[in-house]
Amino acid sequence: MYWSIRRAPVVWFLVVASACATPASACATPASPTEMPDAPAAGGGTSAIASTIVQLTNAERSNAGLPALKTSSQLMEAAQLHADQMVRLGRLEHVLSGGQYPRPEDRLAAAGYQWSAYAENIAMGQSTAAAAMDSWMHSSGHRANILSTSVTEIGIGFARDSAGRPYYVQVFGRPR
Repeated sequence: MYWSIRRAPVVWFLVVASACATPASACATPASPTEMPDAPAAGGGTSAIASTIVQLTNAERSNAGLPALKTSSQLMEAAQLHADQMVRLGRLEHVLSGGQYPRPEDRLAAAGYQWSAYAENIAMGQSTAAAAMDSWMHSSGHRANILSTSVTEIGIGFARDSAGRPYYVQVFGRPR
């Protein structure tokens, strides 16, 4: 699942919803692994997983001739809010009805992020950060968010549900 870029003050966005039949949901089929070190989802700390995803994201951007994204503590907070909410509610969704911060804009506001553009990628079930990144890169919408020239910053969230299933969140932004 992904959100396309959203900009202010003109409010436009595209939501593409699709159902995935696999437990490793990112609505993409994994292909070749990325040649970067990976922090294992099992036993790897949240900060190690976040760092790995930032590195892998910036490697993909570099391969495409794009500048690296800066890590934003506010986007990290917004991404973690979403990962934690998805785990609590047991759903992989961008808009979580019943959540304290149901919409991406709510999570960005809660983290104090003043945005001019944002995008969000989510995934569930991949055993490693590299596998989540690989799934995103093999999905046209997720890939578009990762390689967008409309964003300059990134935040990563990661959480596990009671069954040990990992949830990953990438939040991209451009501050006002």
